Amino acid sequence: MRVFISDLGSSLSTELAHNCQVAGHEVVGTVVRDKTSKVVALTSHIESHSVNGSVNETVAEQSDAISWRRLMQHADVVIVTSLVADPKSAIEMMKAFEKRDTIMEKEGDKSVKRFIAVSSVLSWSKNSPYSASGNYCAHTEDEFKLRRPARIFAELKTAETQILSAHRTAAFETYIVGAGLIYGGVQSPIQMIFREAWLHPDQPLLVPSLAEKAKNTSQGCNFLPMISLYDLALLIFRLAISPSPPSKTYLLAVDKASAKTNLRDICRGVSILLGSGRLRDREDSIGAVDIEADTFLLDEDEKLLASLQLHLCFDTSAGAMHTLVAAEEWHHYSSGLLGNLEFFVHDFIKCMDLRPLRTVILGAPRVGKTLLSQRLAKDYHLPYLSPTTLLHELFVFEIDATHSIPPEANQSDLKTSRDNEEIKSLRKELQHWAPTCQNSAELPEDGLIKLLRWKLCSPACRNQGYVLDGLPISSAQACRIFFDESTFKDDGEGDAIEVKENESVSIVDEADGLNEKSNAEAIAHIPVEDVDALLVSLKPRQRVEIPNRVIVLNASRVILEMRAQMLTESEAKLTGNTEDTFARRFDEFEINIEAVEEIFEKSKPQWEADEAGSNPTTDGVEVLEITLQDELEYCDDASFAGPIKRYMEQGGRTPFNFHPTPAEVREQQRVRELQVHEDEARAAQRNHEFDAQNEALQQVRLARERARLDLVQREEAELLEMRAQPLRAYLMDTVLPALTEGILEVVQVQPLDPVDYLAEFLFRKGQELDVETS
Repeated sequence: MRVFISDLGSSLSTELAHNCQVAGHEVVGTVVRDKTSKVVALTSHIESHSVNGSVNETVAEQSDAISWRRLMQHADVVIVTSLVADPKSAIEMMKAFEKRDTIMEKEGDKSVKRFIAVSSVLSWSKNSPYSASGNYCAHTEDEFKLRRPARIFAELKTAETQILSAHRTAAFETYIVGAGLIYGGVQSPIQMIFREAWLHPDQPLLVPSLAEKAKNTSQGCNFLPMISLYDLALLIFRLAISPSPPSKTYLLAVDKASAKTNLRDICRGVSILLGSGRLRDREDSIGAVDIEADTFLLDEDEKLLASLQLHLCFDTSAGAMHTLVAAEEWHHYSSGLLGNLEFFVHDFIKCMDLRPLRTVILGAPRVGKTLLSQRLAKDYHLPYLSPTTLLHELFVFEIDATHSIPPEANQSDLKTSRDNEEIKSLRKELQHWAPTCQNSAELPEDGLIKLLRWKLCSPACRNQGYVLDGLPISSAQACRIFFDESTFKDDGEGDAIEVKENESVSIVDEADGLNEKSNAEAIAHIPVEDVDALLVSLKPRQRVEIPNRVIVLNASRVILEMRAQMLTESEAKLTGNTEDTFARRFDEFEINIEAVEEIFEKSKPQWEADEAGSNPTTDGVEVLEITLQDELEYCDDASFAGPIKRYMEQGGRTPFNFHPTPAEVREQQRVRELQVHEDEARAAQRNHEFDAQNEALQQVRLARERARLDLVQREEAELLEMRAQPLRAYLMDTVLPALTEGILEVVQVQPLDPVDYLAEFLFRKGQELDVETS
């Protein structure tokens, strides 16, 4: 049998294709646009089987209608998993398959063709929570003709009706699978809750409920009809290959536990395993930042949020889904999402490829550990850990905790690591360093290790990872930080558990593994109706995760001493780089670094190896060592930045961690707008200054021009005045005095040529008169 599946890149289609291939059926299908790499990956996993008329190309892009129509011509069953996202495309596929079926009937092919569209209970979104047949009776699939969608899902219901209307028994069979909200995989609408808890593990998780406080569904009290992705894929697969499909053309796919699970319960469970264990409602927003964050979160996607507002109860105990799949074959039908929440948390992390970067930066003094650590923390959005920052966080949290929203009343026994007695003891022990959080280098060894383990056990470090700056400095300290639980956990009598260094890994990890197994066994025996008991049984994993990235920086002692000498005396004392302290720290680094590297290069703890599916006797952390020969190598991409980037992004790509988040995108947009505003302001200032300079120059030019015009006017006036005088008066005033003076000069000097001498005298006199008048 050849099965055509749309949108093979989605989690549901991938799982469905896997089921078909395991059963020996050939799979062809489509992927969305711009998914070339996905086409290659899917093609490499889709195996051809002995099916008549095998095709060469098994995957076509959704935008290439000619290619996917050609694939559909040779298919026996068509499954459209993207009806909710793209109803028009689903109808187009159905019409193309129906037309092909009609042509084959005329050619004498009497085989039955089957078209299955995976829809959603969103087309019931305007129905009342319970059926009208009785008090608190759940809806059944026989009532599908009474379903009423919200406005934004009206097109979905129309598409369902068109597909059901095309059904022709024993010729062209069409089926609608009305699936509950899918949990599991990448495209789950529940993923938003997982994402927010994973991204903000130290904050109360916002319950994305839009209902008014007066309504009975406010604060997430609405019951969500849901179905596991794996159960849904199994049901669709059985419907596709069944030789005698059910007579019903509309099948409900909702698990049993959904009738007792509301949105708030889901948020509580996810917050326990991925976040702080606390919840927050929109009404709890007390600051402008909270209100703005809530607004953007709740306006993120209209259809996504609308699906989380559903309040419907379905009874599928007598539904067609049980005629196709036996009770013992369901994966999560009976226990639902809460009963398998630990599994789906791991499924979420795996499907989203959320690889935490647990990074340790080691190096000699003044080699640049802190700058590199801060840069990596910023570039990869990781918590930056140093004794100073942890001291600040420890005591700032103590102040903020008094104003935090309290946990749920039935979760009072669930304490985070920051609220337990060990943390209070740690605050008391480190109270001396609380006022300024300075002189962290003088912290006692036990206090420093407890402080580090407190933070390393936090949900933020568990989810995203961390960048640890400059620690550990010895192999003994490394063992106590990452392996020795006795430094942080007490037994029932309050005395510390004594664990030898070489036994710490196995004992602690075995105990942790036993706790997880016992938790799973306890959950399995809790009735699905007892939601509070299920939530109480959830225990977050609180253990120190060992590093998976270790970078060691080194340089010659001469270079580092020169860098230390560039510090001022106060800076050298504050950072521990005085002459004697530097020499001691450098010698300690040279002595201990090989032993520290060996600790990380050893085999992983058993629990780490089990989760990674690797060999615990051979797998360890590959340490990246970088030795710098001179100052210029810090700026050389080939010898410094390049190797570090490749080491951090093992696998050829940056680990996915939901960044940039919507808040970061808004901040980047705000910074860009601010930059544009500042550039415009600077440009306006430059234009203003340029205009002012031009105005000043123009005024100078105008002043000069006015002076010149005044002079010209004065000279013209004088000239006119002189011309207006009689000639005798003019000569008496101007010419005769100079001529008289010249003749007297000639008489006195007695020149050889009196006429020429008199002419020169009059010429000089005229120049003197011009100077005087000007």
